Amino acid sequence: MLARLTRLGFSSDATPAQMRSAREHFEQHDYLRLPGFVEPAFFRVIQRYLRSARWEETEWNVGQDLTLRNNPLADVFYVMLNDPKLFRLLERVTGCGPLRCFKGRLYRVVERKGTLNWHTDIKNNRKLAISVNMSDASYCGGTLQIREDSGDVREEVPNLGLGDAIVFRVAEHLQHRLTPVVGKTPRTAVAGWFCSQPKYVSVHRILGARAESALSNCGARKRKGPAFPSLQDVVKIPGAVVSQTADGETFVANIATSMCYALDETGGRIWQLLAEGRAVRSVSAALAREYGVPRRTVERDVLTLTHQLAQRSLVKVVHRPDLRAHESRARATD
Repeated sequence: MLARLTRLGFSSDATPAQMRSAREHFEQHDYLRLPGFVEPAFFRVIQRYLRSARWEETEWNVGQDLTLRNNPLADVFYVMLNDPKLFRLLERVTGCGPLRCFKGRLYRVVERKGTLNWHTDIKNNRKLAISVNMSDASYCGGTLQIREDSGDVREEVPNLGLGDAIVFRVAEHLQHRLTPVVGKTPRTAVAGWFCSQPKYVSVHRILGARAESALSNCGARKRKGPAFPSLQDVVKIPGAVVSQTADGETFVANIATSMCYALDETGGRIWQLLAEGRAVRSVSAALAREYGVPRRTVERDVLTLTHQLAQRSLVKVVHRPDLRAHESRARATD
């Protein structure tokens, strides 16, 4: 897979041959198709919350559409597409660099008269554009068209695969537009630009502060929180929880509750090990070896962070009996 966006961040296992093929295609056609860019499981989670989303009519200089505002889904895509690993892959494949930030939005196009105007997007240091199909069913129309200057259409690029993405070049000599959507099924997409400037500034802390405020409000209503975990426990990551690691910080968010948390490098490593399904004791032992510190000290930190994540509905603690105590009692009765 050349590129894939999962609930737990961006990944790629592209072979050298796949990278060469992608570069050659982009050089010739100025666009690249990324099939299955959004992992199917992640795509289904997003669809669950898109069904109840509220869309607002928006007027642009190139046409009209519906925009999703003040919704955690928008924040999630903004953070997860600002991934240095994704930037580096696109730089290698397209030669359009350097890429330092992503700016975009989640929008919907419905059937209406007229068509979007031809435009270039050549402003604000934009190097590449992306459109990710987040529709819940096949739609008609909404095809990306590319041409040089004011010439004839050179490329027609439908994007009907659910979760597929199209990346295309932004340049002075290239113009693009979408053909009208036809029929009752709307076209829903994440669209935006990869830019050379400014460098992405982490919003983890800002979003985390927002979640802290929400958590305080919940506490004011005296809602009963989860029990403190034990060393035998493991965690289960809810389907609505996503995470991304960049520049030594890990961002964890729950789409369903808008709860999120920013973790430093050590916290991010704890999150990674917990996500593997390890018990708290196993996570602590691994960290103690890696950092060369006493295991008991690490255990306190891991237990505390696990409890904080559970309080924010970012993990669900699965309590397990102390197997060693159970084995000791069994031996005592033999």
